Amino acid sequence: MRLYNSGRFLSASLLSLLLSALITGCSKEVDFVPVYDVPDEYQPFVDAFIREASDRGYSIEIDNLIIDYNASLAAPHCAGCNSTSVEKNIQKIVSINPNIKCWFSEEEHEALIFHELGHCILGRIHDNSHLPNGDRKSLMNENDLSIYSSCIYPIDNGPCDDTFKRPYYMDELFEEETPVPDWGN
Repeated sequence: MRLYNSGRFLSASLLSLLLSALITGCSKEVDFVPVYDVPDEYQPFVDAFIREASDRGYSIEIDNLIIDYNASLAAPHCAGCNSTSVEKNIQKIVSINPNIKCWFSEEEHEALIFHELGHCILGRIHDNSHLPNGDRKSLMNENDLSIYSSCIYPIDNGPCDDTFKRPYYMDELFEEETPVPDWGN
């Protein structure tokens, strides 16, 4: 009788082990396969974003990014990102509204793409706060692509060149706790 019970125990254990293996095998997640599909006109901005990160000591590899055109984005939205996350196992998609041109210069176009990459790659959310002088605090604001464009904030009626603001906005994009620059007081 003892052999019979041991045999039953062994069979039940084996059955339990097999069921466990089957359940585990069936619930295994499908491996994420990233897709990288960026139109030629946007690749320079993605490259510049990676370079700006590197210049600040961050190593960013972007292999899961799609930039596409999406006419279903409702005005006034120029663009959108499907994920505000730093997770690498999520396909990141930046959609550009082809019906609205929200930029009038290369700087504004760059600001748009960097803003969306801020969401998709850096996991940043909108920041609509201001510096003490009233300028926007962050490129992650949702209302101003002209944030560091030339001729937007002319200095003492001098030449239209406010590119001196760009380093601050790049620093702040990659490090939210960047101190207020002198010109921001």
